[in-house]
Amino acid sequence: MQIFVVGESRPDLAAVEAALRLGRVEFLGRGAPAAAPFRGLGPFRFAGLTLDPATRDLRDAAGARVDLTSFEFDLLVVFLGRPGEAISRAELTHALKGRTWDVFDRSIDTLVARLRKKIDQVGAPSLIRSARGVGYVFCAPVARCGEV
Repeated sequence: MQIFVVGESRPDLAAVEAALRLGRVEFLGRGAPAAAPFRGLGPFRFAGLTLDPATRDLRDAAGARVDLTSFEFDLLVVFLGRPGEAISRAELTHALKGRTWDVFDRSIDTLVARLRKKIDQVGAPSLIRSARGVGYVFCAPVARCGEV
């Protein structure tokens, strides 16, 4: 088994990808879910919605549960951790799937579209804005319950 310490350079990434293709390294999984750093913290509030990382629940203003898939939940947690910042597709792919982003991979765009639709349906439209050529920006202010 080979061990790589990878920096930001393309040769490093190319070497890792080649080793993976040739079966010379083992992929150990995507690691901790994106929500892991937020476990033990209180719920987040944004645009009339409440997200609780401990129970993995998203609730609307009336307290009704909004059904999210595991990836949709993790994507929302990534956005809540960086409100107002442009997050690239590559960063989202790495955070959610533990792999590098391929320019032809539209899975993140599809996931964002599904999350947008679910959030729009509960009356909180336009929270996720496209940042052309970069990725996406979460546009709502975020507070943890108990914060002013």
